Amino acid sequence: MTKTQTADGGREAGVRHTLGLTVPLAALALLTGCGGSAAHICTLMDSPAGIRVEVHPELANAVADATLTACWDGTCRQRTLRLRETYSEESPTPGNPVMTTESPTTPETPAARAPQTPKPFNWPGFVLLPDLPGKPIHVRLVFRNQQGATVLDRPITVTPQLTYPNGRDCSPGGHQGRLKVTGEGSLVPR
Repeated sequence: MTKTQTADGGREAGVRHTLGLTVPLAALALLTGCGGSAAHICTLMDSPAGIRVEVHPELANAVADATLTACWDGTCRQRTLRLRETYSEESPTPGNPVMTTESPTTPETPAARAPQTPKPFNWPGFVLLPDLPGKPIHVRLVFRNQQGATVLDRPITVTPQLTYPNGRDCSPGGHQGRLKVTGEGSLVPR
């Protein structure tokens, strides 16, 4: 933009530039002022009730079997705890052409395959406990190595908290507890 001198010696382009910024800024201020009074939109996103366990990677890699037992109101619920992501649902078995070098005796057609029943998804480090309350519960973690020896056996009391996946202006999700296992084997609430 070139600046031109006006009869009074002022700069016309500078005034136009200032007015050009003022109008959009005023409109933005009006929009943000009105945005505060708009209703918060709640989605159908939910968060399940359960306990999240964060385990130090070195310890997690040494564990072959992990269980979490949660007790409240005189009842205990024991769950298997996966500590890391698994990449294959199939285990190598004799005669399985996908996993071994053996060839099947008869060719398998897609129509001859039995439909697979999907297993429920389970996040690593998270156990689902649908009726988990928002009061203190007793939790015990037991980890075993490949030889079956116990590498961790720790009790702790934790109070699960409500989750708000859509923000506090929307309905809450499930109660969730959070625990952390350090590399030294200490168990702490988070």
